[in-house]
Amino acid sequence: MAVPIVAEPVRLFNERAKTLMEIENQSAKIAEQVASQSPHGLPSLAITARGMPEGTWHVNQTLFKSPRSEVLLCSRDIGEKKQFGVVEKFDPNSPYARVHGETDLQMTGNNVFVLLQNYVESERGVLQLFRKDIEATVEENLSERFPGQNHSRVVRAISARCENQAPAETEKEKPARSVKIRM
Repeated sequence: MAVPIVAEPVRLFNERAKTLMEIENQSAKIAEQVASQSPHGLPSLAITARGMPEGTWHVNQTLFKSPRSEVLLCSRDIGEKKQFGVVEKFDPNSPYARVHGETDLQMTGNNVFVLLQNYVESERGVLQLFRKDIEATVEENLSERFPGQNHSRVVRAISARCENQAPAETEKEKPARSVKIRM
């Protein structure tokens, strides 16, 4: 009964978590490739990111793409140093892009590997908030339908569908175990 309500958010959560894990696993390789590229020799797109109007960013790699936006790993030269950035580019026809602009600079750094690690860590935090929102939606829906009942097991089971993990047992739910002590 609660599963259909959050089926799409759980699917999106799992898709984003999988992509994030791929970025983390490939971050050393991505960092090496991007650090060795010269923005002047790139056949890629150049964009101007909101929040940093004084410079053009060269797209080095797409980290994540969805129907609404894409997250890009970009670089630019500032003097003799290279700066890296994570830029989110939105569909220009979206309501968000019409109000806020087509691009948004998420974070910057001088070390592409550290930047990728910071991005992954930041996105993990966002995913945990997303998971909590899914749990709250389930709890709220079940409380409306079945007031006065404990829904914690259902909430944990649906939360466990995020990242397809097994539900965690609480101390009360663990089966009793007998222990023999020899003296």
